Amino acid sequence: MQEKLLQISQYVIKHPIMTESEKYKKNYINLLDYFVRKYSPSDKYSRSVLELYKKRLLEQPKLYDYKDGKPEKTAKGTKKKKCKFFTYRYCLLVDTLFICAFFDEKKSEQIYLEILKMYDKRYWKNLEMLYKTVTGKSNNAVKISQIDYMTECIKVNRKFVDRRIKNILVTANMSAGKSTLLNSIIGKKVNKTQNDACTAKTHYLLNKAFEDTLTYEYDYELELDATLQILMDDNGGNTSNEIRVGTRFRSIENVDIPICFIDTPGVNSSQDRVHRDISEKDIVENQYDLLMYVLNGENIGTNDDRRHLEFVAKNYHGKIIFVINKLDRYRKDDSVPQTIKAVYKDLKGIGFKNPVICPVSAYAAYLAKMNMFQEELNDDEQDELERLYRKLSKDEYKFDTYYPEKYHIKDVSDNKNHQLLLHSGILSLEKMLYEER
Repeated sequence: MQEKLLQISQYVIKHPIMTESEKYKKNYINLLDYFVRKYSPSDKYSRSVLELYKKRLLEQPKLYDYKDGKPEKTAKGTKKKKCKFFTYRYCLLVDTLFICAFFDEKKSEQIYLEILKMYDKRYWKNLEMLYKTVTGKSNNAVKISQIDYMTECIKVNRKFVDRRIKNILVTANMSAGKSTLLNSIIGKKVNKTQNDACTAKTHYLLNKAFEDTLTYEYDYELELDATLQILMDDNGGNTSNEIRVGTRFRSIENVDIPICFIDTPGVNSSQDRVHRDISEKDIVENQYDLLMYVLNGENIGTNDDRRHLEFVAKNYHGKIIFVINKLDRYRKDDSVPQTIKAVYKDLKGIGFKNPVICPVSAYAAYLAKMNMFQEELNDDEQDELERLYRKLSKDEYKFDTYYPEKYHIKDVSDNKNHQLLLHSGILSLEKMLYEER
């Protein structure tokens, strides 16, 4: 399956047939099922989108049963009574091309020609224009209000996936808070934290073209509406070392660039050697634009970190940033500025020239985003959020002020969650990560 398919967002949540009867929707899905069975019978993405349609459009998806028949007869209705499939002929073309052949020009043409024969020639001109719009051959969209949202989503998807993706590899020792940091940047819990049983797999976390309320997971099976349980549980059928997740990243501003975080297993010499081997192989062999190394601010200068930093210095010579996490846990005797200076000195001693150091509180940012996007917090998380509101309002814990001037964020509102995101350092870090190459 093409990785780019995980960057594509769905429009099914606002599908034109949403308000039709259950019987009609079953028949419409049956027609889509015909095209999937004919043109993409073994394609995981096509089958998964079809399942998503059943789940989102039908009140009782388990009662759906495919019925074989001639599609042209279903689409046209009878001479006595025109079926609504005739009315939805343009939706049918968009759906079949989107589901079965988004990146396959040859297959798209075959589907288009079959659908063309299902309707009278007086509709061919509009169908041809629509075909060219959906396949990206033309920007002159057909002005049909029924499918305006669908075609706009198609155009946004194509424009998004046509841009070069920015790959960021993330590495750290265990307990640095790497997964919490990634969850805070993405704005959703998509990665296992240290409280979950982590496995030795590399996670590819991809941003999607627009928010469709869906998170995908490709872990042997492809799930386009992955629940938290699915995201946290590994599929036993996946014998590879990779899991891929697609979701729309959330922050104060829209994240409109194609980006992929390559999250490697936590590395500690005292832990499972398999984790270290996978991470080191990713660092040496994977293709990426930036490496983000996460340090545990509560435990700076460990032997494990020293060993892994020396490996990175020896084997990677591209752009790198160092994130110091968990600084919100410092007490009166600890000093954020002194820690940053000490880390800078240590990194220079290992061989990193002019290391870029980014202080953050990933947990503060994570809680702020969960609250901002109205995700439910338990009592302990709510208590922590209130504590962090107070602590990060103090000058020493305004981590954004430690970033270079060009990464300062100056137009954040007085909203408590926005202010916490600002002072957590996450907004400045995002600005650094998302800047154009």
